[in-house]
Amino acid sequence: MATKRWKIENLLVHLQKNMDALRYRQLRAFATQDGTFLGAMWIASAACFVGQFSHPLLSMLSMALGVFSVGFAFIRVKRFGRKIWESDFTFGQAWLYSTIMIICASVLMAIITYVYFAFLDHGYVFNEYSTIIGAPETKKMLKMSGIDTATIDLMMKQMAETTPIDWAMNMLSSNIMLGMILSPFLALYGKRKS
Repeated sequence: MATKRWKIENLLVHLQKNMDALRYRQLRAFATQDGTFLGAMWIASAACFVGQFSHPLLSMLSMALGVFSVGFAFIRVKRFGRKIWESDFTFGQAWLYSTIMIICASVLMAIITYVYFAFLDHGYVFNEYSTIIGAPETKKMLKMSGIDTATIDLMMKQMAETTPIDWAMNMLSSNIMLGMILSPFLALYGKRKS
């Protein structure tokens, strides 16, 4: 009798471990899906940023998409905790969800950044910045701000020497850092007790 009870307890422990693995897979799958949507918003925002050089109104759309993406992240973490997760959605689980979501979005954004600068840009962004910096009114404004021309020339030289992989890695690291700062707030907002 004791052996039979021991086997049932082992079976229950085994099922509980598998259930935790299943729940982790569910969390990871939903976080990855939401991270893909978040990354798509970031990509659309970056596309509008590049497009603002020829259509200035796109700068407003770029900023709006950037701000809305933060709201989207808050909404998705809260929605997952309320509608999908069946029990308590702890701070740790909400933090894990938001971290996976932001890392997925950051990787997607870095890949698209690399593809853009390696194959599509052909110096467009640099040339547009050079035109803006070279304008007399911009030079006057920078001089009034106390920024000398040597600093501007150094900045433009460094921008010209930046490779596509450098742009992508910079985008990846800055988005992940921003995400690590934002994740605790997302987790606080998204956690719930049943």
